[in-house]
Amino acid sequence: MGRYRLGDIIRMTRKSLSITQAQLSEGICSIETLSRVESGKQNPSKEVYELLMERMGRIKDRAYSMLSVSDFKIFEKKQLFERCIQVFDYQRAEYILEEIKSKIGETKLDKQFIIRAEGLVNYRLERISTEEFLQELLEAIRITIPRYDNISLSNWPLTYNETVLLLNISTAYAEMGDYINGIRILKEANNALSCSYMDEEQRVLVKVGLLVNLSKWYGMEGEYKESSDCVIEGIEICKRYRIGGVLPNLLYNYAWNKEQLIEKGVLSPDNKTECIIYYKKAYYIACAMQSLYMAKFINNHMIEYYDINLEF
Repeated sequence: MGRYRLGDIIRMTRKSLSITQAQLSEGICSIETLSRVESGKQNPSKEVYELLMERMGRIKDRAYSMLSVSDFKIFEKKQLFERCIQVFDYQRAEYILEEIKSKIGETKLDKQFIIRAEGLVNYRLERISTEEFLQELLEAIRITIPRYDNISLSNWPLTYNETVLLLNISTAYAEMGDYINGIRILKEANNALSCSYMDEEQRVLVKVGLLVNLSKWYGMEGEYKESSDCVIEGIEICKRYRIGGVLPNLLYNYAWNKEQLIEKGVLSPDNKTECIIYYKKAYYIACAMQSLYMAKFINNHMIEYYDINLEF
């Protein structure tokens, strides 16, 4: 997703931990040297870099794995793969993945991508169980965060790849019925976004993805207010940045929450009219965005609960 300098990584990690330059550099290098390194005016030696990262409790070789930049064509293929996953076109995603595997390098990030991508395709095509899928995702994230199981990621400056992996791990837990773990992981990832290595565009896209899943898992846990809060925040971000792809999911989640509250007697049955309006909005936006799987999913829900077929 771009070229990362060691100085950038040191600076962002230090700030995420609220450590001053004086505290970090003491006994390792001068404050002036650290300042030049963080501003990109000087490259640190391997020894200095390792000592600085070690003092901050970070994995020493993690940053080196982020320095390679994939060939632009590979990058485009990866983007196409992700788009296929988003629209549930897993057969095409698998075809693109085979192309990527024939051309990709052997860096840690390349290996991490392949493990995640293969696991995702095999799982969605029902070749492996949820438990097997989860184990592959955990193997992938431990490539760049070896102590993943023993640390909090709330203040960890996550990369885009790591955040997407956390989304997948959360989904795996949720699909095993463990919504509490799914929520915990997404809350940590959400907190970490403020000190991530991502640019604004990536951060915004990841943010709305996190909110979509958070609203879903909160709803499944019966925490409808928290779920609705996530939806409202997600819709505001979509409006501000003109993001359409996840709007159907957010609108569907909002209507579904209201539906649950109606069934529990918290809301009046009169609110079903509002639910129908939101479902219709979600359906037509999904059609406009060519998210046919989501459109069909919403329409099936409308037929089952309201005897309304939106396709006619």
